[in-house]
Amino acid sequence: MVSFSLFTIAFAAVLVNGLFATASVTPTRDVSTLTKRDDPQGVLIGCYPGGAGGCPCPVDNFGDNGVLINVFPGYQCAYPNGACAWNDRNGELDNVAQDNCPSSAPCPSTGCTCPLDKHNDVGVMINFFTGYQCAYPNGACTWDDNGDLTNVRQGNCPVSARCGKFSK
Repeated sequence: MVSFSLFTIAFAAVLVNGLFATASVTPTRDVSTLTKRDDPQGVLIGCYPGGAGGCPCPVDNFGDNGVLINVFPGYQCAYPNGACAWNDRNGELDNVAQDNCPSSAPCPSTGCTCPLDKHNDVGVMINFFTGYQCAYPNGACTWDDNGDLTNVRQGNCPVSARCGKFSK
């Protein structure tokens, strides 16, 4: 004899309803509402000031166009009076409007480290990356300076997308 409890029947009904509800949801791919904005105040949050610098977003694996959201030219350090970002190849300051940042902080052969800022505050490394990111309706894609995809589990991203800005 088969016996079902009221709990088992209710759980099965919720599970079936959840499966049908999930199956009927279709992700939207309308990229017309995505736009690239330039910040007139020059705030840098992992973004390369001055535009894309030759990093066009490729069409993703679903045929969607992307919008450039970040270009990382080097390394960033956090300080009490604001973060500083420098090019890791020549040490040039990228966010020049941030007045606590030394104008140059080249990386020695031993690697990039956070210098003291203009207030003699110690910095903490918050980013060390050269590459770029594009936003797509089905998820953001990140490529390093060799054009290799770094977030390989993101299924909509092309495995390779070389950017001319990073020519060595």
